[in-house]
Amino acid sequence: MMKAMVVRSGSGWGKALIKQLIESNVEVVAYSGSKQKLEALEETFSSSSLLRTVRGDVGKPSELLAAAEGVNVIFCGAYLSYDDNPGKMQRMLEAVRSVAAVTGARTVILEGIYYRDDENPISLSEASMRIMIPELFGEGVSNTILHYALRKMIHGKPIHRVVDPTVRRDYLYVEDAVRYVHELAFADSAYGRDWILRSGGQISQKELLDLAGSVVQRAPRIEPSGGWHLRLLRWYEPRVERMLDQYEQIGANIKGQGIEEYCGSNSTPYHESIASTVKHMAKKLQGGMHVD
Repeated sequence: MMKAMVVRSGSGWGKALIKQLIESNVEVVAYSGSKQKLEALEETFSSSSLLRTVRGDVGKPSELLAAAEGVNVIFCGAYLSYDDNPGKMQRMLEAVRSVAAVTGARTVILEGIYYRDDENPISLSEASMRIMIPELFGEGVSNTILHYALRKMIHGKPIHRVVDPTVRRDYLYVEDAVRYVHELAFADSAYGRDWILRSGGQISQKELLDLAGSVVQRAPRIEPSGGWHLRLLRWYEPRVERMLDQYEQIGANIKGQGIEEYCGSNSTPYHESIASTVKHMAKKLQGGMHVD
């Protein structure tokens, strides 16, 4: 039986990946620093004997190594949300690489759109792969630009424009994303390479918000962010400007960079995935708000 470790398993994508792995009869070690999130995972998957939870520091190789006994593949995600700290992420990636070197486990690095350090690129071995992922949405996915916009709309508040809402780009439903990651991770030929996941078709933020608005019966109100607002944001968080530039450019110019595209089969249509996302968010944010 295959055995996988999911580092930062308490996140939305982590929970979705664990679900995908367990449904594929893969034994899973869920690793997180949050006792509360691990307890929530134990409750969610209480009917399965395939899950084991371990609490530890993602940046400490010794703790990670102790939990990785018998693991065949290690999954970890970085920069999948805008609040990921670069220093912490770098320590985590270094810890995962050192543990993989000792155990011989394969590694699957999921790299999101919110930060990319070209000065310190992730080095790949024949037993590792990097998968670049567009902005995720879905149950449990938070702290993304789209999540911010959906939350504002559900509460009937104006959405301050952070990026151009008319630009069409890939957005990826988390359940589709983890299915594609699973397909790549269990294909021997996929290792030693860089990948970028593609959705079933590009769509703009405005179009997604219109779909969401039809579910909650509320039209989105997008307002410009004034110059003072962006200047204050950039002063408060200096890496915001770089992060937003990265957001706008992700996946735009990958030809000639040795990055291969992957889009699995049977992607969920946007109208279905955004409806599911909004209904879950509305229920969580407003204590059971009714949506059609």
